[in-house]
Amino acid sequence: MEAVFQAEVEKIKQDGKAVILSSHILSEVERLADTIAIIRQGKVVETGTLAELQHLTRSTITVETKENVAPLANLSGIHDFVQKDNQATFSADNEVMNEVLAAASKLDVVKFESVPPTLEDLFMRHYES
Repeated sequence: MEAVFQAEVEKIKQDGKAVILSSHILSEVERLADTIAIIRQGKVVETGTLAELQHLTRSTITVETKENVAPLANLSGIHDFVQKDNQATFSADNEVMNEVLAAASKLDVVKFESVPPTLEDLFMRHYES
């Protein structure tokens, strides 16, 4: 039924009509919504496209280097830094990604993984009571 529902919403959108969808199923919102409004306690607290709202969250970075990875913890825009040996996991503000890459490249990178923020991250980090 979910596939049928999604197909019907897509048809309506193609006809130039709007659909108001209230959902806590964030993967559904990501698939179907052109514009998102986040409502908290009856008030719209954020609105925009998914791309516009993703600036509110941080990407999760995992980096392993041949050298001590600790210097990355001191970069501006780095949060929740956890280091084990020469590997670290942390969140980074999206606007500092270039600086993170530049600093990591000086440490002889073995592994670098970046997981972009999702709508679920946005909700969990900014709108839980």
